[in-house]
Amino acid sequence: MATPVKFPDGMPYPITISKLIAPVGSYINKGDRLFAYKFWYLVEIAKSPDELDVNGNVQDGEQSKKTIRESIDFFDAPFEGTIIGWNVDVGDEIVEPGRIVCEVKRPCDHDIVYAGICTMCGKEVDERDQVSANLTISHTDTNLKVSRQEANNIGQTNKSRLIRSKKLILVVDLDQTVIHCGVDPTISEWKNDPSNPNYETLRNVKSFVLEEEAILPPMYMGPKPPVHKCSYYVKVRPGLKEFFEKVAPIYEMHIYTMATRAYAEEIAKIIDPDGSLFGNRILSRDENGSLTHKSLERLFPTDQSMVVIIDDRGDVWNWSPNLIKVTPYNFFVGIGDINSNFLPRQQATMLQMGRRNHNAEKEKESEELLTDIIDTEKKLQEKIDKEVKRQEADLTHKSAALGEEAVAQVRNGDITKKIEFSASLEVQQQNRPLAELQKHMHNQQLLRDDDDELSYLKEILATVQSEFYKALELKNGNSDDTSIQELMPKLKRSVFKDCNFVFSGLIPLGTDIQKADIVLWTKMFGASSTSNITENTTHVITKTPGTLKARIAKSFNPSIKVVHPDWVFECLSTWKHVDEKSFELKVDQVASERELEEFKKNLEKRNKNKLTDAVNFSGDLNNGTATMSSTDNVVDLFAGGSSWLVDDELEDVLDSEDDNEDDSDEDEDEYDEFADVISKREEKKRSGEALEESNNKKQHLQDDADAASAKSESESDLDLELLNALDDSDSE
Repeated sequence: MATPVKFPDGMPYPITISKLIAPVGSYINKGDRLFAYKFWYLVEIAKSPDELDVNGNVQDGEQSKKTIRESIDFFDAPFEGTIIGWNVDVGDEIVEPGRIVCEVKRPCDHDIVYAGICTMCGKEVDERDQVSANLTISHTDTNLKVSRQEANNIGQTNKSRLIRSKKLILVVDLDQTVIHCGVDPTISEWKNDPSNPNYETLRNVKSFVLEEEAILPPMYMGPKPPVHKCSYYVKVRPGLKEFFEKVAPIYEMHIYTMATRAYAEEIAKIIDPDGSLFGNRILSRDENGSLTHKSLERLFPTDQSMVVIIDDRGDVWNWSPNLIKVTPYNFFVGIGDINSNFLPRQQATMLQMGRRNHNAEKEKESEELLTDIIDTEKKLQEKIDKEVKRQEADLTHKSAALGEEAVAQVRNGDITKKIEFSASLEVQQQNRPLAELQKHMHNQQLLRDDDDELSYLKEILATVQSEFYKALELKNGNSDDTSIQELMPKLKRSVFKDCNFVFSGLIPLGTDIQKADIVLWTKMFGASSTSNITENTTHVITKTPGTLKARIAKSFNPSIKVVHPDWVFECLSTWKHVDEKSFELKVDQVASERELEEFKKNLEKRNKNKLTDAVNFSGDLNNGTATMSSTDNVVDLFAGGSSWLVDDELEDVLDSEDDNEDDSDEDEDEYDEFADVISKREEKKRSGEALEESNNKKQHLQDDADAASAKSESESDLDLELLNALDDSDSE
């Protein structure tokens, strides 16, 4: 099979092919010259002595003079093989990287490389070679690299195997998805104390010990300090055994965690003691390649159409369509995820706690506990941040003697994340957050084991698998037209179809609600959310029916349902639009006439601004001067001063009734659809502009040179020699 040679990044584009040196059928070695090319650049003309001042600088009023220069260079073969065909010819102008130069039949394609050695031919493979074997697909060994072609072959083989057994792939997160883990020594004390009110819920808590190595300065050559042993306590999410019994026959399961491999393997021993569920399919942060995000391409680089993810975090997956986000499992309250230091930081809110009992009699007690839990997590994080700064300062001080390079490495992201993890363990052990929370319970039970998320999740996963194979059967077994990325969003969107939410008293002030987890999560299920009540609002989500938004809603439109957040979580967990009746909150006091009148004025003002902006857009489109404002920034939507948005698309945008979220984001949210259309048109336009831009580049260079100087400058001796050699070869 032929391997394409492509124009790489970094060449002085645009370039013009001057000569094809290696003929078709010839054998080339790595580094042999394939072709010669010309390129152009500007140079500054040297000044005569009388044009310089006494210090050798250009005199005032004098401008530097420039001229355009043509040069020539050679392109060398990135690997050995026989040329079987050229894809360019003499005189072709190349304006950007990526185009195929030629195709080469290689003696070995090096499709599988291990530690820099090709497993097929045994040759050493240089990372600088233009080799396609750069994909890591092994869970455990990052030294193993395969080409995209080989990865595709492996993927197709696995796909056929899965289809024969009617299985899908399930990628399983650990922390707060199927287990919860803490290092608070209080857990061990309560577990061994039958008189403690939490004793019964801790009876099945497992534990293990890991050795945590000290974080040393870069380039440290001194004696290695002793390791620190840390005890971890693990609570398995209720119903996990039944969950695996239901899911294992229809899914091939993989663990994907941002914890260390040592930690992941210990957790695997607890949830899969005989290795029958996951085997060695465990990917940890040690092999992930990123400390902040997860990617399906890391394990399945060419095809993710049969992969389902379960995780309590959506942001680390960039809210992938393959994702089923689960409500975080918070058994050890006030602790959170001990491995989350490596992930983007989240705000601590009541919504992060998931479903809670909204029984009116226990509401006040529950709210007080939730407030205490959130407050405890915040205080814990503040102490962790303080400890991180202390450890960073200590490490920087120790690194100072090793030089500036060592100090710079201390401040890089990886070391900081490791310090954060170390600090989080140390602070939790010292501050004992569980013991602090227990003080508020007056010797009542703090830890409750009533989570039922997995009972719903196992049924949802069974439904997804069943629907996938139904769709596959309808398409006569054509797996190329059946994918989880299309199936799951369709199943989800019906849950909150035509629902427009307003969250009241749940999302911190100043938060861009369109980036809030709960808003992104419900959006996957068909809902839209705004920060203010509009004519389209269908639900106000709140824990307190006395909030202004709840009172305004009932006064403005009695059909708006004011519901407890548990209704949202119930729908998200079951993938069904649950009846709101048992979750509705009674609004005893409606808004006053003055409050309602003020609200209506503000709503009318916002609607009028929307209409005015839309009319302005329509007028500007006709003369090609439309701009879009985002807060104080103005973005030009039309390059070249001409409108390229077709009439029907414009009409759809202007007629859309998307709601604004708040005053600061109104313009940006209102024109999201418009910007999408712009982006599509711009992409088409860009491809045609590239060649035109390259055609103008040389002319612009020449115009600049002519304006700066009418003088010509002789070519350098090296360029003349190269050009003469090229001319001689052309004449032959």
